Amino acid sequence: MAPSSKAERGGPGGKRGTAGPAAAGTAPRGRREHLVRQLDRVRLSGQLSPRLFRKLPPRVCVALKSIVDVEFLWAGHIFLGFSKCGRYVLSYTSSSGDDFSFYLYHLYWWEFNVHSKLRLVRQVRLFQGEEIYSDLYLTVCEWPGDSDMVIVFGFNTRSAPGLQVSAMLMSDENHRDIYVSAVAVPPTRHCPACRRGAETPGEAPRACLRHGFLLHTKFQVVYPFPTFQPAFQLRKDHVVLLNTSFSLVACAIAVHPAGDSSSQQILYRRRNLLGPGRRGENAPPEPPEQLEGSGGAPPAAQPPRAPPAPELPPGPPSLAVAKAKEFVADLFRRAQGAGGGPGGGHGEGGDDPPPSPRGAPPETPPRTPGSPPGDPSPPGTPPEPGYVNYTKLRYVLEPGEPPEEPEDDKISLPFVVTDLSGRSLRPLRERATAQGQFLTVEQLTLDFEYVINEVIRKDAAWARQFCSFSDYDIVILEVCPETSQVVINIGLLLLAFPSPDGQGQLRPRTYHTSLKVAWDLNSGAFTTVGVGDLSEVRGQTSGSVWSSYRKGCVDTVMRWLVPEAPGRGVHRMTNEALHKGCSLKVLADNERYTWIVL
Repeated sequence: MAPSSKAERGGPGGKRGTAGPAAAGTAPRGRREHLVRQLDRVRLSGQLSPRLFRKLPPRVCVALKSIVDVEFLWAGHIFLGFSKCGRYVLSYTSSSGDDFSFYLYHLYWWEFNVHSKLRLVRQVRLFQGEEIYSDLYLTVCEWPGDSDMVIVFGFNTRSAPGLQVSAMLMSDENHRDIYVSAVAVPPTRHCPACRRGAETPGEAPRACLRHGFLLHTKFQVVYPFPTFQPAFQLRKDHVVLLNTSFSLVACAIAVHPAGDSSSQQILYRRRNLLGPGRRGENAPPEPPEQLEGSGGAPPAAQPPRAPPAPELPPGPPSLAVAKAKEFVADLFRRAQGAGGGPGGGHGEGGDDPPPSPRGAPPETPPRTPGSPPGDPSPPGTPPEPGYVNYTKLRYVLEPGEPPEEPEDDKISLPFVVTDLSGRSLRPLRERATAQGQFLTVEQLTLDFEYVINEVIRKDAAWARQFCSFSDYDIVILEVCPETSQVVINIGLLLLAFPSPDGQGQLRPRTYHTSLKVAWDLNSGAFTTVGVGDLSEVRGQTSGSVWSSYRKGCVDTVMRWLVPEAPGRGVHRMTNEALHKGCSLKVLADNERYTWIVL
């Protein structure tokens, strides 16, 4: 290591001191203190100097050019970093299509050995079926405990220069396209299913479903664009939380082995209240069992169960929806009668809040052709709460045309599911039995506008003042994987009267507030954690309002933050440096003390 201060070089001017015996308990002048002694001082003082480990020894540093053939570098490979296990190095390429009108993204796995060149073991195309017209910010993530797949997020921020594309095809400044791919990780060694697939006579070698599937989806978000929080959105293994601007969608992805006839669900483990002695398929067994991801704790050590779902008015789900719509309509009439404009998504009239491009929520996207509807509830199951939107799809790696099924309006996000070669996986009809491995995709959706209306109506002290809300922003504050609780903060711009009775002021004013809500992924129910006071917005733009709100959310998260042990958190790699016009200096595997120098 190079000297880092004049004192370490032997005093002012860098001159070394004269040789001689050192005083007891001190290091000789002109010599660096022994590393073990420095670490002992760190232990005693609790302070670690960043200069202590500025460099790694040359024996654990490898130059990228020495382990990758030059043709791959010329092909435009962008190296992202080491996988969590340290076995692979990941890279990606973005190339133009045949007509140079859109980008094609490919992800690569390279097997790493410090004593030899990188060996390419897998190449897959990301975001299949999508025509991407701008360069994307990419983030590749791995769950804390699930090493069978990675999640790749991509989003665009601006149009790519030089591409002659119709303006109708580009995302405008108020919208942003989000692309997501779940990709199976190559196995460290071939499992029995992989070997059986490779040995099938008359067929090309193919990986098993566990090690050979791709799942893609796309959605569009609006301003204020949701923050991307991989540390929270992938906190629970197998589950990814997607903020679509209008709803929070929990997607659970899992591969089940051949012959697995159980219907284990990761999301929405509702109890089936069928009376004494009768149990539904989704009900938990009689003896209490540990929850998945609970770390093997005995039942007595499990955290307390989440509070039960709030009771809804009696009757079918349509009655609850009708009451909610009537409540909103009444708010609109109050706003108009008080001199304000029509309420709803824009809050026009009165002191106009900062303009919002959110508008009405998008319609449910069309289902992928051939996708089956979600599994129906067993006979005798009580109707689910009106605001719960849950569906479960199953796919198999078998030949055959996808069956034609009626569309299911509960599917929040459409999925494209293929094998490694791009062949579509076959969806199963309803409760058909899978002959081999099968992939399940669950979706549980929380509608933000329904939550906002319900929380204000039931729990806000200022509910009588409220007229309408114009815009909102959602930030995830915490996710508990053991209890499946998700805590979100809803920042809200709204119109309200200055006094509870609305007298003396004919026009409502613009306010900002926040609602904290806990969402249970097991029951689908949400509960109110807290409702903030109204803070009047005076001369602020929407950008400044949301910037201040998100800063407050960051402060809250930092106060709650508990540092995670190495290797227990969400692992992520990004191409952020590329978009900043620079390059990473090293690819670091800090768990195994290895660097690849770029």
